[in-house]
Amino acid sequence: MGLSWFSNPQDHTAAAQASGRLAPGSLAAAHEPDADAQGPSWQDMVRQLGEEVATSLNTASEQLTRLNRLEPGLVRSLAPIQDAVERARQAGMAAQHVLRLCEDPPPQRREVLNLADVAHAALTARSDWLRRRRIDVRKGFSAAPVFADSSLLYQLIDELLLWVGQLGADIAVSVESSQSTGRPRLQVVSQRAPATAPPAVWRGVRWVLWHQLARTLDAQTELDLKDQHVRISVSLPAATPEQISRAAEEQVEPSSVSAGIAGCRVLIVSGNAQRRAQCLQALAGYGLIIDSAEDTHQARQQALQRLPDAVVYDASVAPRDVGLLRAQLLDSAGTPAAFIEIHERAGSADFHASTVGAESTGHVSAAALGQALGPALVFELCRVL
Repeated sequence: MGLSWFSNPQDHTAAAQASGRLAPGSLAAAHEPDADAQGPSWQDMVRQLGEEVATSLNTASEQLTRLNRLEPGLVRSLAPIQDAVERARQAGMAAQHVLRLCEDPPPQRREVLNLADVAHAALTARSDWLRRRRIDVRKGFSAAPVFADSSLLYQLIDELLLWVGQLGADIAVSVESSQSTGRPRLQVVSQRAPATAPPAVWRGVRWVLWHQLARTLDAQTELDLKDQHVRISVSLPAATPEQISRAAEEQVEPSSVSAGIAGCRVLIVSGNAQRRAQCLQALAGYGLIIDSAEDTHQARQQALQRLPDAVVYDASVAPRDVGLLRAQLLDSAGTPAAFIEIHERAGSADFHASTVGAESTGHVSAAALGQALGPALVFELCRVL
């Protein structure tokens, strides 16, 4: 059976009512203007619940990580509990994300992107998550230029991977241009019979989130349920020849000096998925191995497994946490890592460096991220390597 989502508002509403499943459009309709003014709105409840759940489970996850360092054998036996804590934490964060998309959608900066490149970046960032869950991913990519916001597109693909990862350990991800419509199309397939999937998969907040992201991007999405597999197709607006030509004229190639940092590992730490996607795009072509983390808790966990040569972070990371991460990396590696801060201060240079004692930090303006982050990283890495 094939279900087309968000093709038009009338069909979307009818499908949501017929299926009984949660859909983003039904969220907005649930809040009536003439509701009791004294009672909390659903938005307030979602916001508060999301914050409380995420905050409490962040603490629980950090305690399990600390315990893992002291008693690794004990924590391995608690792996199901740790996974449950992480799923609940992610659900709380996803609920907050849905609320932001419904209440205050972010301004979109549409540009020419190769859909295959964005899908590859999302799979790379989720490689550890997929490996820990023993999920095998088969890939088939062909060039498919789209005109879309890079951060929202990255988030959509990432959320699709997280959602379909709940279904089974055998998935396929492909990118191509549809022969019938000519639109670039992403397909994600899980080799699992839909009838055997847990009901929560179809009614969970992550289901709502990836649909809302698709709607925000004006994507056409289709859910195809067969006896032995689930297939999701996402079609996006294709880039026009004029848009592709303009993008080629504006593209800045990495300097030949960047060859000196090829193979270095860079850790991007930001609570903003849009910012992480922008960094991935800005550093494409430098030959770097890039990891990403949503907060310093995840960053410290990743650093214990693979020491980064450089860390890129923004204002979502507290200065105290940056200092702790810097000290941890110095203790583990014996040599300092390069640190680059992304800031939003108006009127400052695209890039400048500062030194406090023996600690050096590069500072890149968020407004010039695409042009300045790569050269700044070359500069800072050459200082420490």
